[in-house]
Amino acid sequence: MGIPSYFSYIIKNYPNIIRNIGYFSNNKAFSFNHLYMDCNSIIYDAVHSIDTTANLDNQTFENEIIEKVITNIKEYINLIKPNTTIFIAFDGVAPFAKMEQQRTRRYRNRFMTTMDFGDSNKNSWNTSAITPGTKFMDNLSYRINYEFKNTEKYYNVKNIYVSCSDDAGEGEHKLFKHTRKCVSQNENIAIYGLDSDLIMLSLFHLKYCKDIYVFREAPEFLKSSIPINVRGNDTDPHFLDIKYLSNSILSEMKCKYPDDQRTYDYVFLCFFLGNDFLPHFPAMNIRTHGINCLLDFYRLYIGNYQDRFLISKTTGKIQWKNVSILINEIAKKEHELLINEYFVRNKFDKRTYTIETPKEREEAFQNLPIIFREEEKYICPDEPMWENRYYKRLLHCKKTTENIKQICNNYLEGLEWVFKYYSEGCPHWRWKYNYHYPPLFADLCKYIPHFEMDFISNKTTLSNSPFTKLVQLCYVMPNSNLELLPQKIYKFLANNYSELYPENYDFKWAFCRYFWEAHPILPDISLELLEQWEIQFTQVKISIHGADETSIV
Repeated sequence: MGIPSYFSYIIKNYPNIIRNIGYFSNNKAFSFNHLYMDCNSIIYDAVHSIDTTANLDNQTFENEIIEKVITNIKEYINLIKPNTTIFIAFDGVAPFAKMEQQRTRRYRNRFMTTMDFGDSNKNSWNTSAITPGTKFMDNLSYRINYEFKNTEKYYNVKNIYVSCSDDAGEGEHKLFKHTRKCVSQNENIAIYGLDSDLIMLSLFHLKYCKDIYVFREAPEFLKSSIPINVRGNDTDPHFLDIKYLSNSILSEMKCKYPDDQRTYDYVFLCFFLGNDFLPHFPAMNIRTHGINCLLDFYRLYIGNYQDRFLISKTTGKIQWKNVSILINEIAKKEHELLINEYFVRNKFDKRTYTIETPKEREEAFQNLPIIFREEEKYICPDEPMWENRYYKRLLHCKKTTENIKQICNNYLEGLEWVFKYYSEGCPHWRWKYNYHYPPLFADLCKYIPHFEMDFISNKTTLSNSPFTKLVQLCYVMPNSNLELLPQKIYKFLANNYSELYPENYDFKWAFCRYFWEAHPILPDISLELLEQWEIQFTQVKISIHGADETSIV
């Protein structure tokens, strides 16, 4: 997922970084060395490609998905024709920070399935089955391993790696772990799976491999933004030249002291616009020039000074002193920026929506956060004491020194966690940001240290290992999807923890643009409880899809 709308922003602002397949195939001297595939998106593509009018039973439908996934993977291999490595990766158990986002998304999707927009062709298959530990994912893993393991001679490569849902970690991070260990600067990589996370990871890994191309079929709504000379056929994939993107970003930054290192600063800046692990700041929005605004601040207070970087050139660590300089300057303008954002959103109050077709009804529904803005208007940044109302309504706490310190420290941990996760691998499997909204810049700047330090390494009380697949399923699944768990676990949760799996729940969507960005308000499932379940589930022998009747104490 990554930064909302970032892929759209990239295509529209840097169209010259796009290549079509002819760019490579017409160069007879060129060949790809490594093909990486982040394959979870291929599963979703397969689901949406199956004819929903065929009325297939669930098992037949799932078998059809698996065969389409295998077919698509083979097509990408034959398209790229790498000569060294093929790496096929699916998501395994995710870090706790990602599990939180997965839980939010599944509850939001579950709510969407209760809405009837009148679309009789809508696919009813439960996509929550695309989670490590389900029977579907185990069947898919078996088939993928059977089809692709030990096929190096057939595909004429040195190594084929297959990492399915049994192996912990998100698919894209498995791929880049291989980059850090096994790829040299003079080689090249083609990576399938065009989302913002892959783009950010690729920018961070140019120091390991200077020629990285991220490719995928362009979404329909972006095809008009792609230059005509590289548009090609509707089904053709499009490649983003990451080195060229980095050069374009550095050019746009317009710093008095340009340096390749500033690419890493750029990625760090983008964290403030939100991603899968941290929320965006209401005063900064990528849809309303948020990146340009951040770059203006960066240029004035960091980039125009020769020795100022957010990420150290020597140690590769966050330079908190310089982050503090930047955030202090943003904080001075935060109120003005937020009021501007607030009044931009006010303009939507007069918009009307046609709801005659299923598509129009769903579009109107997705616009709920811009139609019903009661919480934003209660906070009203144009009125005194708005900061107190912000914390009260969106972070559910009073604006006390202790509360603000706790929120700010958690957010600073998050900046460090995301930076390390993108640049060197998961720094801590059991950390997460605990709030739906960030602190205000004006408060955050008070708690940024003025020296180099690590926030995450100080959390020595936390166990640092991935959760099991069962525990992740228990955390991310809504009530209606618990049937995807082993029956024994399902009964255990239903009998003892039903209050943690509500049928009805509210949403927070203040300063969100679309419903798919809204936050369901859910009961807290604490880290301590998850670790308790982990012990309980391992003390009894549970076949993940079996019928072992041993009770769970």
